Amino acid sequence: MAVTWQIRDSVLVVTSAGCGGEGTVSAVTQAIADPGFHPGLSLLFDMRLATDSPSAAEMRSRAKFLASLKPLGISHRCAVVVGPKPHQYGLARMEAAHLEFQGMEMEVFESVEEALLWLTYPDASISEAN
Repeated sequence: MAVTWQIRDSVLVVTSAGCGGEGTVSAVTQAIADPGFHPGLSLLFDMRLATDSPSAAEMRSRAKFLASLKPLGISHRCAVVVGPKPHQYGLARMEAAHLEFQGMEMEVFESVEEALLWLTYPDASISEAN
């Protein structure tokens, strides 16, 4: 399982391939400790190649972890990009609901470009930009 991260302007992009689990949390923690980290970064999770199916308890735990990063400078807005399998979308929507309870906003996309656009220009709708 590979989890990688990179800072792209105002977005921290975390990419998971295979079974992410704690690797995703570790990647976000590493990114926050990196000298290139700056407050206000939004999160984008690219899960198109992920194969894990987290339990509800794991999703709640991840949502609490992500919300705990707001005082460190992570934005309350995040996006997840899913692959073509219907269960990936369903899992992402459940994660979004857990994040909403933690005071965060998450949207689900099928395209990294659309997710980056939504995170970078929060007042623009996707249809306006195309």
